[in-house]
Amino acid sequence: MAKTETLVAPTNISQKMLSLSSSAAAAVRKSSHIQTLLPSSSPPRAVVIILGHLGASPEKLNHYAEKLYLRNNCAVVTAASPPSRFMLNKSLQPTVLVALQDATQVLETTPPSTPLVVHLFSNGGAFLLEEMIRLLKQEDDSSNFDLCAARHKIGFQFFDSCPCFVRPAWNFDGLTSAFPHPTFSVVGRTMYALAASWSLTVWCTLTLSLHRPMRFWNTVLHENDVCRNHVYAYTTTDLATDAHQVDKLIKHLREELSYDITTFRYEDSNHCRLLHDHEQEYTKAVDDALEAAIQRGSQST
Repeated sequence: MAKTETLVAPTNISQKMLSLSSSAAAAVRKSSHIQTLLPSSSPPRAVVIILGHLGASPEKLNHYAEKLYLRNNCAVVTAASPPSRFMLNKSLQPTVLVALQDATQVLETTPPSTPLVVHLFSNGGAFLLEEMIRLLKQEDDSSNFDLCAARHKIGFQFFDSCPCFVRPAWNFDGLTSAFPHPTFSVVGRTMYALAASWSLTVWCTLTLSLHRPMRFWNTVLHENDVCRNHVYAYTTTDLATDAHQVDKLIKHLREELSYDITTFRYEDSNHCRLLHDHEQEYTKAVDDALEAAIQRGSQST
């Protein structure tokens, strides 16, 4: 049985990584469902940060942790975007800082070869990853020593139903073969896509974030070099994530940047339902990626 602990960061980590008071960090943990789950035996084989979809409950995050990583004797730090900050387009940096702090603390108790894994769901998780990428790519100075150590330990990133291409009205380029749902009628697909596009346009306008969609996509397209081992699980029947855009992203990362990418592209299921509908293949994908990351870590030390 996994042990659930809220760990208090050592003084050196809190000074280097956080500008949050202890009370502010506690508030972030509560609003972002951040908790540390430790396996029954130690040391853990890997430390995993699970970035849940928008609205993910602590129970759902714990389910992901138990089903995918705790059974593999991994420590897990869970986190999710606070809905209010996400919808108001406020900075998600506090959530990422506290999650990285907790993961780094666990890493300090493990052998040097222990990898860090990031597993994310939907754009609720992808927006957190975007913020994490920015933090991990800060300059290698003494004030960011722990961030840099975490960056060099990332063994793989697992993308579930994301990243979702944010398509406002000014960037609407018509329907693709995979979005929003290939079995919808042409009229139904067009109305759905236009409604989604204009909803995002209103959101970007009201939150004064007109450049937000392009900035996000540029990050996942060009700046996510903190780890070049990716796994993508997605489906053409997703009502939120355009599989065609994920296809294009994967093609770019493979052919232009030589990333090592494993894909699981389905034609059934729906958004963030792949673990439920394809559990055996999904868990094997996690197991295989985990074993490969552990092996790479042992070879590099």
